Amino acid sequence: MPVRTATPPAQDVVGLALEVLAAQGLSRSAAQAALVSMARERGLTVARSAALVVAAVDGRVG
Repeated sequence: MPVRTATPPAQDVVGLALEVLAAQGLSRSAAQAALVSMARERGLTVARSAALVVAAVDGRVG
């Protein structure tokens, strides 16, 4: 039986982050560009930046 992790796979996290940004009124392409820009500004990978966006929405920033 596989062990379940608390963190979803990177593709899922990016997809969730794109949904969060789209809910703020951004188009899909604008949301992708914003996510890449946020990652670049912070020196993070896109997946890590997406995880931070999702965590912020879930209230798990720390």
